[in-house]
Amino acid sequence: MSGLRLPKKLLLKMKLTAVIFFIALLQVSAKSYSQRINLEKTNISLGAALHAIEKQTEFVFVAKDFDLNVPKINISLKNATIEEAISKCIRSLQLTYKIVDKNIILSRRRSSGMAGNAGKSRRPYKEIDVHGRVVDENGKAMEGAVARIKGSDRTEVTDILGDFTLTAVDENATLIISHLGYNSIEVRVGQYLGDLRMRQAVNQLQEVAILSTGYQKVSREGSTGSFVLIDNKLVNRSVSPDFISRIKGVTNGLLVDGGVGNTTGISVRGRSTLFSETKPLIVIDNFPFEGDLNTINPNDIEDVTILKDAAAAAIWGVRAGNGVIVITTKKGKLNQQTKVGFNTNVTIGDKPDLYYQPQMTSAEFIDLEKFLYSKGSYNATLRNDYDLISPVVALLAKETPANTVATQASIEALKQNDVRQQLDQYFYRKSLQQQYYLSLNGGGASNTYHLSAGYDRFSPVNVGASSSRYTLKANNTYDLADHKVQLTTDITFVRSLAKNDNLEGYFPLYPYEQIADRDDKPLAVLPISGLRAAYTDTAGNGNLLNWKYRPLDELRKKANSFHGESTDIRVNTGLRYQILKPLAFSVNYQYYRSTGMNKTLHSLDSYNTRNAINEVTQINRTTGIVTNPLPIGSLYNRTNNLLNADYGRAQLDLKKTISRKHNINAIAGYEIRSENFSTDSQNQYGYDPDTETSVQIDPITLFPAYYGVKAIRIGNSATTQRGTTDHYISYYTNAIYTFDSRLILSASYRRDESNLFGVSAQKKGVPLFSTGLAWSLDKEKFYHFSWMPRLQIRATYGYNGNVNKTITAFTTASPNASQNYLGTPFTTITNPPNPSLRWERVKNINFGIDFGLKQEIISGSLEYYIKNGADLIGSSPISQQTGLSIFTGNVADTHTSGIDIQLNSRNLNGLIRWTTTGIFNISKDRVTNYQANTGSNLSILNPRSITPLVGYPIQSLFGFKSAGLDAEGDPQGFLGSQISKNYTSINNSTDRNNLKFSGSAVPTIFGSFRNTFSLSSLELSINIGYKFGYHFRRSALQYNLLYSGDYHSNEYGQRWQKPGDEFITTVPSLINPASVSRDQFYALSESTIEKGDHIRLNDVQLTYTLNTSGLKKIGLGSVGFYTYANNLGIIWRANKRHIDPDARSGYPIAKSISFGIKTNF
Repeated sequence: MSGLRLPKKLLLKMKLTAVIFFIALLQVSAKSYSQRINLEKTNISLGAALHAIEKQTEFVFVAKDFDLNVPKINISLKNATIEEAISKCIRSLQLTYKIVDKNIILSRRRSSGMAGNAGKSRRPYKEIDVHGRVVDENGKAMEGAVARIKGSDRTEVTDILGDFTLTAVDENATLIISHLGYNSIEVRVGQYLGDLRMRQAVNQLQEVAILSTGYQKVSREGSTGSFVLIDNKLVNRSVSPDFISRIKGVTNGLLVDGGVGNTTGISVRGRSTLFSETKPLIVIDNFPFEGDLNTINPNDIEDVTILKDAAAAAIWGVRAGNGVIVITTKKGKLNQQTKVGFNTNVTIGDKPDLYYQPQMTSAEFIDLEKFLYSKGSYNATLRNDYDLISPVVALLAKETPANTVATQASIEALKQNDVRQQLDQYFYRKSLQQQYYLSLNGGGASNTYHLSAGYDRFSPVNVGASSSRYTLKANNTYDLADHKVQLTTDITFVRSLAKNDNLEGYFPLYPYEQIADRDDKPLAVLPISGLRAAYTDTAGNGNLLNWKYRPLDELRKKANSFHGESTDIRVNTGLRYQILKPLAFSVNYQYYRSTGMNKTLHSLDSYNTRNAINEVTQINRTTGIVTNPLPIGSLYNRTNNLLNADYGRAQLDLKKTISRKHNINAIAGYEIRSENFSTDSQNQYGYDPDTETSVQIDPITLFPAYYGVKAIRIGNSATTQRGTTDHYISYYTNAIYTFDSRLILSASYRRDESNLFGVSAQKKGVPLFSTGLAWSLDKEKFYHFSWMPRLQIRATYGYNGNVNKTITAFTTASPNASQNYLGTPFTTITNPPNPSLRWERVKNINFGIDFGLKQEIISGSLEYYIKNGADLIGSSPISQQTGLSIFTGNVADTHTSGIDIQLNSRNLNGLIRWTTTGIFNISKDRVTNYQANTGSNLSILNPRSITPLVGYPIQSLFGFKSAGLDAEGDPQGFLGSQISKNYTSINNSTDRNNLKFSGSAVPTIFGSFRNTFSLSSLELSINIGYKFGYHFRRSALQYNLLYSGDYHSNEYGQRWQKPGDEFITTVPSLINPASVSRDQFYALSESTIEKGDHIRLNDVQLTYTLNTSGLKKIGLGSVGFYTYANNLGIIWRANKRHIDPDARSGYPIAKSISFGIKTNF
């Protein structure tokens, strides 16, 4: 033996485990030395010395009966104990100390001369510099607290150590300390305030919050932009494993609704593009996130900030046109003992309601088949012996006078079947979701750490499908060089697995199908695009593979399986150096790598595999020799994806207060970004899963099909590869200037450049900027409205951008693995040259008012915005001599405007507490310019694409004008001003007057009302959402599809059947043969459009938290129990057909209920 070789996957797991344990050991080591003190300073104030000692220990100094304006000292401490350090600090100052728990109380040494000496050493101060540290009830440093001078807007935000400094402060001033979720405190200023402890508030609505833009942190009241902060409690209100579901329905300005061309369904303040990226930019810990949103573990999220206008988001440049969602993940805290948190829950969801979508009954469908048979509709099909016919038609075709009774009895028996019963029994189940999350966090005097591990498992309603996700995260910060240097590292590892043993699914052709007998034995049914049952019974005389389709058998044998796996690694590191007190320099780097592999296997148990092999099987009629151009074996596909992304940033931060009235918070920096994506895919034929071998095929020859007269080219086993490389560089600056705590001015500038765009430097880059103004009226002397102590107005203006990665300024082509009709390789031009290609730009204008009544009984904000999209990517006509049918470039403009309103109220604040948050949003858009021929009316009504029309919403819903039914049950439309039944001419007309505009296809008015009730440790939260101002098209009866087996419409029973019905129905009469153009006209007419307005009970959450001294005795900080009910149903809807507008096709999202426990040690 040459030695034992471990599998690569096992080695990888071992290495990752070693890394995590190594990081954990670093934390233990750092903590164990935190009680030893090292300090070398000359001519330092006592306050600064004590502050430095506090940072290295868990002790807090309290000055009992004197201030700290005493002579400066020299101090030299090397690995000193706390007692040694205190003694050296006060030995020449006539002070004494006493240690009580973790407090060190300093007081005067009792002597007659002390008071006189102290009085002589004390100097009068008009202005002083104020230093302090903000901690919570447990002594943990609180980053992001706001220190504000009472009566002014001068603020300072605490850093990661909880420290803050305010310069040139009136020595008689009062300081207000506030933090989201904590009660504010007021203190008289002093040079060194020591630790300021904050107590957590219960259901207190705070107006002061710290917002992260991804580049800097700003206070809400110290900024001009439009932000929404979703704190940790609101993020964790839901138990969904994806973060989008957690912020859905609770976020002002954010809509989660599919819409055409919006792959994620997320939009912030509407849509400002046509065919480019529609989703907001996602930022995690200061860098863009390009991966799958489902890999983000929401349990790792501390808070989320939504950047909505130019002043808030323009710093992100061309990525910010659709808004920005900034995620800040959890971090450790200084001087905190290791805390262990554990959260687990289980969610059970209902099966889908298969009876939600009304459809034809089996009896109705069979009676229709009998009618069509009597009219000779199946005669052409019955001329051969292989074309598909239904079981009923097969019985009718064999009916003779001798077997009529038996035939009719068989047909009557089929009428009693409903395939949905067996679908529900065999193919669907209740969903089950499990989440487990474990975290450790804490810190010493100069380091913090946060470690977490998560495991999620999901079994959806589809039998045979499941997914799981493993997450690991390690965040560390280290303060070096007397806290002048800060090193940050953050490592995230995500492993996702998915499988589906019923990849093809099962879609019954007939409502009376049965997939199993009474003994649960699988039965054969007819496949879509399949062959006649009688033909497949005898075809090939034993020389072909079994040609029957048994979906239940395939499910049980996992005949059509999918296995997907992905690994995401994100490494984020940063170094920050405090050059001077107001000036810092930082460099940050992030590496992101995502690998994915998807495998699909169709075994010989799969009908698809056997059908593909049989179709091209060649049997020599003379010799009987059988050859298989498609080798007998499984069909296998493997696809690999790889994304590598590098981000780098260098930035200067300036925070400076000048002469008390002038405060500057500014940044400037440079960024680079590189993204490389590649994918390769290969089909394998005759695949053997045991040996992982396959057989080469002939991809060129056309083989005659076993039946009929068609010829088939069977495919290609060559590996298909493609990839993209994108490079970006950016320069940016942002500054916020505050004057006299009343006026705030902001400005930003950014230039982005990319290899995607034009040849000239002017086209490669785009300058984007913003400017803003905020005025705190409540700080003015003329303001005397005591009932509204908080009132601020804001206005911003600027440009954001957007990018379309599917096009570039340069010619790109894609080689084809297959051959053309001549049998030669060929290449397809995917992007013609366009040297004038430019970035999309979005002009933003925003006006806002923030207010709060006395004691914040009612508070909120009102904003009006305008977003004008310019140079948007679209299609335009081009000369046919170019060899192209259409040109894609900067050809469109749009206009979007809207209102965002949020109102918060404290209704009860006694034994029972009741708060309400109301969100009201209006967002309307329209196309203002589009240089393209939009084609016929039929193309405009295509529900699967956007065809922009100037003057109308981007996602408009039109329908053919309808004149109702005539006396024969035919639908009537218009050609010009004339009523017409020339359906072909109506469909192909370009006269827009023949169309009726119903409205937007996405909600234009939306929001929610969330009520929270609290009683002691019990809390109940109820969230009601609404969507108004939009329409949708319901499914309609189309006879050409019905005759082909589409029975999924219940309009058949509502059709016109006799004269006079035209006054009570809009569903056309049955005609035979069907008219495709007639069906298209009705299905796309105004008659099938419904209002989407509705009000929905989104969810209900109930929590009970135990936080008693008894728990602390056994090492538990708190224990919380919670239950969460989701998707509880519609309260009211505008349409009278009881259709759920969020489930226009398919089934509504099923109700679910969750149970969980959350504890801290």
